[in-house]
Amino acid sequence: MSKNLADNIVALRKKHGLSQEQFAEKIGVTRQAVSNWERRIATPDVETLDLIAKLFDTDLTAMVNGESTGTEKPRDTLRYRRVLLLASAALTAVHFVLAFSGRIPMFPVVIAPGVLLGISLLIHFVFLHTTAQNDFSIIAGFDKKKDNSEIVKKQLATIDLLNLAFVLFLDVLFFLMYAAPEEDMHTAGLILLGIYFLSLGTIVIGVNLKMKSR
Repeated sequence: MSKNLADNIVALRKKHGLSQEQFAEKIGVTRQAVSNWERRIATPDVETLDLIAKLFDTDLTAMVNGESTGTEKPRDTLRYRRVLLLASAALTAVHFVLAFSGRIPMFPVVIAPGVLLGISLLIHFVFLHTTAQNDFSIIAGFDKKKDNSEIVKKQLATIDLLNLAFVLFLDVLFFLMYAAPEEDMHTAGLILLGIYFLSLGTIVIGVNLKMKSR
């Protein structure tokens, strides 16, 4: 095996926090086979190389040729997520100020922008903590031996980003409800909350399906 390929396999395995035994189990080979690849004693066959590339979400040709294998740090969306969260918090504050001043009723502000911001804060900081600690035990069905932690991190970041973007959209949309009678605002607030929960479920399912299909 070429030195570049062996080095890439080692780098990818370590980047994803896998031991030789865990890596071997995921692609259906023995730990000794992995050891032989990394020491350049043997070379994986084409089918196995394809499995390795899919497991680590990298380009097969690049991995074999010793080019960039995706081991570089992926684009971080944290800055954009923070901007969206701050924007949503600012708009929610505006809604509450207007409610406290008596210009709009308080109830719809609490159940729509208020609840949405609270849930978004919870999701954002729980996902940040989970990613930083590399501990995905909060995710139902997560198996450290079988699941790719880097892909799970991408899933959490994408869900967080889409959720925050949608919440910001609903915060802006809430301004249009100001012209409605008070009773209609109550109803509209509940409807908005229901739409959010349905959309959040759709986001989670959609991101999971998208990642699994890759």
